[in-house]
Amino acid sequence: DFYPIWLTGRELLFHGKNPYTQEMTREIQTGLFGRAMDPRRPADPPTDFRSFSYPLYVDLLVAPLLPVGFDTVRVVLGILLPLLTAASLILWLRAFRLRVSSTTGAVAIILFLVSYPVLEGLYAQQAGLLVGAALALTAAMLARGRFGLAGMLLACASVKPQLVWLLALWLLLWAVSDWKRRKTFTLSFILCLGLLVVVSQLALPGWFVGWWRSLAGYSHYTLPPLSQLVLGRFLGIAVGLATLTLAAAMCWRARREPAGSADFSLAMSFVLGVTVILAPTGGAVYDQVILLPAILWLGLRRAEILNASRPLRVLALAAMVALCWQWIAACGVAFASVFWPAPASNPAVLVFPTRLAASLPFVLLALLSFFIVRILR
Repeated sequence: DFYPIWLTGRELLFHGKNPYTQEMTREIQTGLFGRAMDPRRPADPPTDFRSFSYPLYVDLLVAPLLPVGFDTVRVVLGILLPLLTAASLILWLRAFRLRVSSTTGAVAIILFLVSYPVLEGLYAQQAGLLVGAALALTAAMLARGRFGLAGMLLACASVKPQLVWLLALWLLLWAVSDWKRRKTFTLSFILCLGLLVVVSQLALPGWFVGWWRSLAGYSHYTLPPLSQLVLGRFLGIAVGLATLTLAAAMCWRARREPAGSADFSLAMSFVLGVTVILAPTGGAVYDQVILLPAILWLGLRRAEILNASRPLRVLALAAMVALCWQWIAACGVAFASVFWPAPASNPAVLVFPTRLAASLPFVLLALLSFFIVRILR
């Protein structure tokens, strides 16, 4: 997934080519698949498949990687992405002011690194893992009161706007609610994002139009949002609107809370959970790395959940099953492959550990909703 960024960045900075042209899309397809997509072949995806769909400033942010070959870039990312992903868990713990033992932290990092969303992101070398680390660092900087740095990090994380826009709205509301103390966050975010846009405009005038067109074509070959993919169009839209409404109510309730407080952390966790089910690509399981704060927030309150009503305990059990299924089923498939290699190599068996991936965001949001409703009451 990082190849289009590397290729378009080199072509833009070294040869002045527009990343959003059909010619560049064909070059991306040739680099990834060995040939361009052919509209005369019924089995081929659309001709704009894997076109460059990032804002132009992503090419500027990865400029240090552009002079080297892509094989070297893959090695660098193969080292950097796991380290940043592991660091993001530590940063979320600090952002939420959670304390765990070194043993618990080590086990959590290992489980996080071998979770399906992270493994898929590492395998594809997805920029979403970089965005997830940037969001974790943003939250940690907010908790430490370093609002200027937090605003700049959030602006850089907007290279994947579908993962950031809802959180950015919430944090801007939070900053405006105590303007005297938090204005640095808003100003640094706007100035940094504005600088990225202006520099991109100087590098390629009119890039925004090309990017907008690529986003319009993106929906032609991707899955719908997860809410609609799982629940159907009408019910998915209704659930999306309901969670957005609940998120807005919680954000308004927590707008004056200090960063790192329980209500602030709950609002941030819920907003990121809603982002996952409303993101335009429902099949992008690697985007579920931003569910980590919701899991940590709920894990801190496990005793409270166990002493709650029976429906909530059943819901918590469902969440545990959905979360742990990937590791349990993967171990079962690996064990079966030793004694029954032929059946275990069946594609249907190999994807068995991923079957509950789509359900995890919904059960986590349902659990968080219980706490939000109780707070609002």
